[in-house]
Amino acid sequence: MYLLIIQLFKSEYKDDIFLAFTSCGIKRASFFEGFNLDKVLQQEFSLFSGIIRTKEQKERYSMLITGVVDKKERVEDFINVLKEADIDIKKEDILRIVLIPAAVVIDSELSYEE
Repeated sequence: MYLLIIQLFKSEYKDDIFLAFTSCGIKRASFFEGFNLDKVLQQEFSLFSGIIRTKEQKERYSMLITGVVDKKERVEDFINVLKEADIDIKKEDILRIVLIPAAVVIDSELSYEE
């Protein structure tokens, strides 16, 4: 078992990521919105911002998606689904994927101990 962490830098790909999760059988993922600290530290927060965000303002935000996968191949399937949708994450800075081995996973659907 592995903990999958995706840091999504371009929010316009959020729906594509969720569809790819579903296609690959990745269930019960969590989604969080936050700030991309690299961009926040480069820019100042303005008290009054416009309704329409500039590209620099959009880059300030990032999203974090987490889930548990049973094997590394599931992540490879996820990347292949994105490629089939003409989303090449290796060429464009869309997201970052981190896969961490889990020593123990306990829930109603999965149970694993190393």
